[in-house]
Amino acid sequence: VFSKKGEPLFQIGKRGTRDGEFNFPTNIFIGNDGKIYVTDGGNFRVQILDADGKFLSLFGKVGDSTGMFARPKGVAVDSEGHIYVVDSAFNNVQIFDQDRQLLLFFGEMGQNPGRFWLPAGIWIDEDDKIYVADQYNRRINIFQYMGEKYKKSLQGQK
Repeated sequence: VFSKKGEPLFQIGKRGTRDGEFNFPTNIFIGNDGKIYVTDGGNFRVQILDADGKFLSLFGKVGDSTGMFARPKGVAVDSEGHIYVVDSAFNNVQIFDQDRQLLLFFGEMGQNPGRFWLPAGIWIDEDDKIYVADQYNRRINIFQYMGEKYKKSLQGQK
């Protein structure tokens, strides 16, 4: 962790497989609540830390079934607290609730819109637009989460 001036402040974690340790972390997302979400790629999981970098929880394991990971890359959280994890081996995005239960997934291998080829990252903006870095296709796919916040904004336009 660095200051705004680029000075080192402190370090989070170390190499390993235990809680709060990482094996090839690939992506990080800081939620509006200050929680830090880290894709721990070599351990096939996502770790959740508090704002000071202290371990809170984790989820995920290696496998080829829904809710498992093969090559987890990006991680992001929407305004309702759903956790999105990009998996470059599955060419999809898996969405989990706050209890780390899989809700659904979207995407598959391909070059057409809405499909991915080695997705590598994800970002969700304040309007719950979902941006997925589609690495091999050299593009960003954009989706819209249509949750409560989005529905309320549409009602305000009437």
